[in-house]
Amino acid sequence: MEQETIQITLPSSKSLSNRWLMLDYMSRTGIKIKNISTSNDTQQLSRLLHQLKASRRHNFDCRDAATVARFMLALLAITPGTHTLTGSEQLCRRPMGQLIDALRAAGCSITCTGEEGFLPVKIEGAIPAAQRIVIDCNISSQFASALLLASATMPQGGMVELVGAPVSEPYIEMTLKVMEQANVQWCLKGNPPTYHVEHSIPQCDVVSIEKDWTSASYFFEAAALMSNVSVRLPGLCRESLQGDQVLRTIYSKLGLAVNQGDQSVELKRGKNAVTCLEWDFTGTPDLVPAVAVTCAALGISASLTGVETLRYKESNRLESISEELKKLGREVTVADGVMTIPAGEPFSKESLSGKAAVDSHGDHRIAMAFGALRVVNPDLQVTEPDVVAKSFPDFWKMLDRLMA
Repeated sequence: MEQETIQITLPSSKSLSNRWLMLDYMSRTGIKIKNISTSNDTQQLSRLLHQLKASRRHNFDCRDAATVARFMLALLAITPGTHTLTGSEQLCRRPMGQLIDALRAAGCSITCTGEEGFLPVKIEGAIPAAQRIVIDCNISSQFASALLLASATMPQGGMVELVGAPVSEPYIEMTLKVMEQANVQWCLKGNPPTYHVEHSIPQCDVVSIEKDWTSASYFFEAAALMSNVSVRLPGLCRESLQGDQVLRTIYSKLGLAVNQGDQSVELKRGKNAVTCLEWDFTGTPDLVPAVAVTCAALGISASLTGVETLRYKESNRLESISEELKKLGREVTVADGVMTIPAGEPFSKESLSGKAAVDSHGDHRIAMAFGALRVVNPDLQVTEPDVVAKSFPDFWKMLDRLMA
C-alpha cells in the first residue's frame, strides 16, 4: 500500500527566539527577527523587555516561564533601579537559588521575599563590583546562558566561570553561537576555564528562527507508532543550532526511517528497532517525555540516564511519566538517576480503550508526549490540554492532521 504523506507545521524554536529577543533588547538599532516563536513563553519575554525598555513599571511577572525568569533575573540585577520579579505559583516552585547566589557573590543585591532560593525577589539593580561570576549549572544551563547574555551589557564586559559539568550543555553552546552571530565577542580561557565576554552592542540586521526540534519529538513519536503514513516536517535544518536534533539518531534506533533534507525531515515507520534503548539524556533532557512514551508504546525496554534534572521542570517529570505510564500498564522505575522501562506488549487501540484520562500535571511536555498516543487510540484524553500553548500552541491542530 502506498504511504500517505502528511505535512506538519512546527513552531519556531522557543530557545532561539528567546535568545534573540535578549540580543535585540541590547542592540541600539534593533534586530528584525523573522519567524519568531508564537509560544506563550516567548510572547511574555517580549512583553517584559518592552516594559523594561519603556521604564513603565518595575514589577515583572514571568507567569509560568522559567527561562524568562532566569534571563530577566540576570538582566535586572545589572539594570539600575528597584525591581520585583515574580511568576505563577508553579514558577515560584522552580529553583533559582544557584543563579541568585552567583549574582549576590558578584555584588548584586537580590532579596527573596518568600522562600530563600525562589521567586518572588526584590532586586536593587546596579552594575556589580566584580566582573567574574561563578555559577554551578548542575540543575539548569539557563543560569549560564542568562549570565553570558547579560555580561555583554556590562561596561567592562563580564567573565562567567562554570563550576562542574553543566547539564543541557548544548543550550549553552546555542547561546554562544547566537552571540557570535550578533557580533558579541567572547572567548574561553584561563584556569579554571572562564568565558570572557566583551562589552558589545549586538549587531545583526535580520535573523530567521529555525523550526523547533524539541517540538518535533512528538511527531517523531507519532510517526514511530503509525503504519502506512509518512510525516514531513519542513523547517528542520540539517545544520541546526539545536542539540535536540539528536532525535534523528535516537528514533533511527527505535525503527523510524529518518530522511533528512537540507531544510526538512521526512519520517516513516521502519522495521529494525532495537529491543532495548540505552541513552544518556544529560545534554537533551527535554526529549525524555517523548522517547519514554515511545519506548513504552512500542513495547521496547529502555534504560534512560541523565534524567535527574527532570525533577525541576514544570512538573516532576520523572514522577509524571512514571505515574501516567503505570495507568497504561507499564511499571516504570527510577533509581540512581536512571529511568527503566520494561518491555511489554505494544500499545494498541484495544489496550488503551477505557483508560482514565492522562493527567498532564500542568506540564506542556507531558501533555504532548502522552497526547501523541492518540494516533493509536483517538479516544485517549489528556487533562488541561491548553498547557501546550507554553511552547506549541497549534499542537492539537497538527496532531489532528495525522488522525484525519
